[in-house]
Amino acid sequence: MTVMKSILTAMICLLVTLTGMTQEIVLTVDAPEAAATGERFRIIYTVNSTDGQFTPPKFDQSFSVQGPQQSTSRNVQWINGDIQTVSSTTLIYYVVASVQGTYTIPPAQFTTKKITVSSPERQIVITDGPQSQVPAARQPQSQGQAAGTGDTPSSGSEVSMRLLLTDREVYAGEPITVTLKLYTRINLSGIQELKYPDFKGFLREDIETPPLRSLESEVIDGVQYGTGIVQRFVLYPQIPGEIRIDPVEMTVLVQERSRVHDPFFDDPFFDNFFSSVSTVPRKITTRPVTIRVKPLPEPRPTDFHGAVGSFTLESDLSSSEAQLNDAITLKVTLRGSGNLNLAGEPVINFPQGIEKYDPKVTMRSSGTSSGSKVFEYLLIPRNNGTFEIPPVSYTVFDPDQGKYVTLRTEGFTVNVTGAGSSEEGIAPVYIPGEEVKYLGQDIRYIRNGSGRLALTAAPLIAKLQYWLWFVLALFVTAVVILLRREQMKRNADIAGLRNRKAAKNARRRLAKANALLKSGRNELVNAEIARSLWGYLGDKLRLPPSEITREKCYTALREKKTDEELIAELDRILTATEYSQYAPVSEGESPAALCKRSTALISRLDNVLN
Repeated sequence: MTVMKSILTAMICLLVTLTGMTQEIVLTVDAPEAAATGERFRIIYTVNSTDGQFTPPKFDQSFSVQGPQQSTSRNVQWINGDIQTVSSTTLIYYVVASVQGTYTIPPAQFTTKKITVSSPERQIVITDGPQSQVPAARQPQSQGQAAGTGDTPSSGSEVSMRLLLTDREVYAGEPITVTLKLYTRINLSGIQELKYPDFKGFLREDIETPPLRSLESEVIDGVQYGTGIVQRFVLYPQIPGEIRIDPVEMTVLVQERSRVHDPFFDDPFFDNFFSSVSTVPRKITTRPVTIRVKPLPEPRPTDFHGAVGSFTLESDLSSSEAQLNDAITLKVTLRGSGNLNLAGEPVINFPQGIEKYDPKVTMRSSGTSSGSKVFEYLLIPRNNGTFEIPPVSYTVFDPDQGKYVTLRTEGFTVNVTGAGSSEEGIAPVYIPGEEVKYLGQDIRYIRNGSGRLALTAAPLIAKLQYWLWFVLALFVTAVVILLRREQMKRNADIAGLRNRKAAKNARRRLAKANALLKSGRNELVNAEIARSLWGYLGDKLRLPPSEITREKCYTALREKKTDEELIAELDRILTATEYSQYAPVSEGESPAALCKRSTALISRLDNVLN
């Protein structure tokens, strides 16, 4: 009986193999008929075979393409008494089109040992994207949010970013507070890269902003978004006219589920169970913004020192009674909202007999353009008597009133008495139009009478030691210059620098994973391990973030003669980290074990790739 079962099993396997051999190979393509500029869509190729080489089509140059994300499946089915083997390979490309028009996607090809099959052509109509659409309805503005700036995300966008400005029409020098805000309707796993424009025509001052660790729920135009503030800063326009702020670029890491296409499990319930989660980089940008900068009125007052805003001016003297040569302090405080950093020092004409030192300037900011700027003058009276410190006049430009406003403080009277600590401390008194008068004898002669000068030794330039030291100095200078050039050349090679520091950066990320493990935050450990491995591969193989996929990494490793066992270990670890993101905590390999395996793998790979 046992022998009969073995024979029957062998026959079934043979039938399965013969069925698979006679199966007709078909390559299909699934793509939308229309999409919008800036909108991300998928082009999916499916072939009922796992043994062959896929050749992608030549996409239009205006398309931004990421992928492919590849998955395979092989199943044995019993249908109406017949045994069939169903194999399939699915490749997903993520595409963003930037130019309107009608495009034809050429056929892709799949080549086996015997035949080559092609997919049909597809036409896609690219229309004006949601980036140019602004919903008409606006929700009430939340507290602390910038006003009048179009803070609604793009209609239909899954993830977008906006620059929120306090104003778009200002005077030169008037501060503009800018908030960079993120909107998303999908899951994000982090921010990979943030790139600002050069802000030509502006001075930029960053405001301390807490790191974006979580998103808040916010309903805008009836749609629920996760929102968060990425950065806040202040811009000071320097020139009049219309100044364009170019888009801010950011790459976010999007968590996406991709289903393995299988006719046997073509059911909505199984779609979630058999789908895989992957982290895909996606680039988003802000809209360009134009600021209208109005020039300051002419002529400008003589005591105008660049302060633009709403300010008050105060002054305070530490004491109105002073001893000769004892210091007193005059504080002038400019307080209010505006370009405090650019406000210049007031001009004060102190009376003769009082020595003034350059002021100590202190900025006290409330986190935006509001606060105070204190000019602290140290004054030392050098003569006895009564001195009048005049009122301080300081002109500012008030944008709310559209005119120059002159601020004034009260004057002070200082009574100076006493003889000072000693005659030696009395300084000369300078009186315009007269010769210098000296109080006491602070300048004394070293020697009276004529003296004789004689050459006591040969000049230094005539000595051999001078020239030896000179040659040595030239040699050291040349060596330093050569070493510095070599260092600059090495630092200019960004890809090479990333390659050299790849292992160090990966170990630093793994150290963070170990720290999370010790703190009991096991759910975050696998994500950190995945970041360390992807970051190491991108740096070591010199791949840009948008092109880091398993297939490209494995191909690059094989080109560098990497052992297949190392590649297989890498694949197992990456699969384990991805599986842990949606599998129950009790399943899968422990995070501690994955940390140890990842550390060992990076060390072994580094020996091969160096």
